[in-house]
Amino acid sequence: MDDKARPLPTPTSVSRRYWDSVNAEALTIPRCRDCGAVHFYPHALCVSCMSPNLDYIPVSGNGTVYTYTVIRSPQPAFRGMEPYVVANVELDEGVRMMANVITDDPDSVGIGTRVRLVYQPVTPDQKMPQFEKA
Repeated sequence: MDDKARPLPTPTSVSRRYWDSVNAEALTIPRCRDCGAVHFYPHALCVSCMSPNLDYIPVSGNGTVYTYTVIRSPQPAFRGMEPYVVANVELDEGVRMMANVITDDPDSVGIGTRVRLVYQPVTPDQKMPQFEKA
């Protein structure tokens, strides 16, 4: 891999709908039609009851930092971005997702920080879900 190349998602038949929603800036996540469970990351079957009957629902994009770390010595593909925050964010809809918290002050982010979803273009064809402090 090129020293500067940022890793990008490779959508599959299962995850394509999710990545399409990211690129449309209208994030959706799977919800089981049988048991009502929501989950993240997309799977072919419900992670609670194993049902294949899944719908995708829109999410607010609002959440709370569940845990996080500040990266000060990044992998080669992320050099020049440091320091940056990688957080596990619990969305108000009840699922957790990992993403960066975009901020000029990484030390201002902590457990319990309220965040909102933003969409960061990383190539002309791909956006990444990221967060910023609410």
